Amino acid sequence: MSDDEILRLLPIAAAVVALRDDRADAELARLGAYDERDQAQVDRCLKGFLTGLLRTTWERGWSPADVVQHGRRQLDAGVEPLLLATISAEHQAYKPATIDPGWLDQLTDLGVSPPFTGLDLTAWAAEARVGRYLTLHHALSLAGFLQTLPILARLYPLPGTPVRRGEHHAVPVNGKVLARIRGLLAKAEATEFPDEAEALSGKAQELMAKFSLDSALVEADPAVEIPDDSAGRRLWVDTPYVSAKAQLVGAVASANRCRTVVIDELAVVTIVGADLDLQLTEILSTSLLVQANRAMLAAGKHFGRRGESRTRSFRQSFLMAYAQRIGERLQTAAAATQAAVPEADAGRLLPVLTRREEQVDALFSKLFPNTTTRRTRITNGAGWEAGLTAADQAQLEARRQVRR
Repeated sequence: MSDDEILRLLPIAAAVVALRDDRADAELARLGAYDERDQAQVDRCLKGFLTGLLRTTWERGWSPADVVQHGRRQLDAGVEPLLLATISAEHQAYKPATIDPGWLDQLTDLGVSPPFTGLDLTAWAAEARVGRYLTLHHALSLAGFLQTLPILARLYPLPGTPVRRGEHHAVPVNGKVLARIRGLLAKAEATEFPDEAEALSGKAQELMAKFSLDSALVEADPAVEIPDDSAGRRLWVDTPYVSAKAQLVGAVASANRCRTVVIDELAVVTIVGADLDLQLTEILSTSLLVQANRAMLAAGKHFGRRGESRTRSFRQSFLMAYAQRIGERLQTAAAATQAAVPEADAGRLLPVLTRREEQVDALFSKLFPNTTTRRTRITNGAGWEAGLTAADQAQLEARRQVRR
């Protein structure tokens, strides 16, 4: 019995199990026959198969957070611990110095930190209290999932390749300020009292505005080279109504000098912008998506004159109207902040903002050389009006952006 025999079986078995095909039991039985003869050999082949698929996944442009986020929608809950264990095992091949800091941050957020550990399926199953049959099923489900992932724009250098340290000279992000902003937003979303939410949101706006202006003014110093800290990050939105929710993210991004691309099939929005703008766009977008969903559900179900359900069209139109009005409010706030900037500072800020815009546009064109603008049709007037009303009542937990 050779490894080649098992390795020839694994891709087919993975595809069948991932599709939940009727032949899955038969394929698992075939693998089980090898497993009965030599469990250690099957474990070794499965480990190599899974880590190889992960490397291919990175080469297709996916990052660890992307795989986990998408996996939560496609895989059974019990597969995620195995995915994380496989990610850790795959990273044993790389020296920490050859992994991008942003990539390492994702791993840390997922609970996968150096020193990376290997993958022993038998030991993993014992720790997870999973039987052998289910362990093999989880492994093949994970493999089938990884085999079908499409190509994405690569936002990070591949792990294992030289990382150009010091390439970006961005102003350091104040973690304490960001943590305080996030805390204010969480309280604003949780409270049932509008006055309290408004006060919390106002404080968050104040902190964000000061944060952004201080950063830009530091970069405006003639002695400091304007950094190129433009980057991209992905925001995975909940289904359904992906296109409408993506428009809301796009409205926030536009007000913060960022650009977006949405892949409806994956329910993911890629945001491109300067590092600080990206962070604040993600914070605000996440908060407004929570508010929009809560307002949409509060509007209830809707029916036509003949009793037919019009809930879906109502909610789609609701969210699109919400996105449009939020965008208008953010743009108004940006104009007000621009008018409030002292004349001397405004002159210093202009070159920084112009340079940032050029950097973001250059990166966007590199990542997405072929994009299509698509219009979405409004099919429910009541939903549109309700969405505008809800957006007017939303708390804009955002900075007032300085714009060129």
